[in-house]
Amino acid sequence: MDYIFDVIDSFINTHPGITALICLVIIISAMIGIPIGLARREAMTGKNSAQLTLTPTQKFILAASSPTIANNYKCVIDIWDTRESSFDVARARELFEWSWGKLTYENARKAADDCMNRGYNAKYKEYCSGSLSSEKLALKYTDFELRIFEETKKKYPGQGMLGWDLVRVLSIVGGAYMGGIMEYKEAAGIALTACRMLQENFSSWDDMVGSYTLGYQFWRGKKKKDRLRYYKSLKRSSRIYEISWDTPLREEEL
Repeated sequence: MDYIFDVIDSFINTHPGITALICLVIIISAMIGIPIGLARREAMTGKNSAQLTLTPTQKFILAASSPTIANNYKCVIDIWDTRESSFDVARARELFEWSWGKLTYENARKAADDCMNRGYNAKYKEYCSGSLSSEKLALKYTDFELRIFEETKKKYPGQGMLGWDLVRVLSIVGGAYMGGIMEYKEAAGIALTACRMLQENFSSWDDMVGSYTLGYQFWRGKKKKDRLRYYKSLKRSSRIYEISWDTPLREEEL
């Protein structure tokens, strides 16, 4: 430890100008980042008025979108004023392209349609159908993926990984709206359809997130629980999940 401090001290004495510049950058970053971080945290926890002005339908869409990490870049219900920041818009575009390829309207519509009508749940249905022999399943899927299929079959035999697919729809249209390639009315309309499908197939927020988590783990190829922990943390500390699962979802409330 003393050696590390000696190295730091030597650098400061040898390069005072660079050291001053580094300190300035750190101070400015903190001054910018802290207010933004606080504003977003307050928006998520309901400590400001952002959520109070939302309709019940908008609150439901926000809650259904929330299991995704960094959902301020992926939710069409923009309580963070993401579209007002060029940095945040660029980040939304980057996140979209990381998952779905070039940020275009056509890509967004195609990805949303695939998740809503096929997605990972199509793989689960194929597994359950018995159309593939155990030998072909072993060639097509890893041992881990087959274990996730079995766990899904026990916990969500009818819904499968639909929770994962439909929450991804919300992420896609949210990113498309934040990135500026889809109008709010269309993006919110697709989100409304996905949320109605969630209500039809699941009985609670926990039920939805359980299916979502299994799909997420299948996608990641490991037993990751970071998003489940994030959901549980939000449920404990925020007002997002105060909205009832059985809330009537109305187009006129978008």
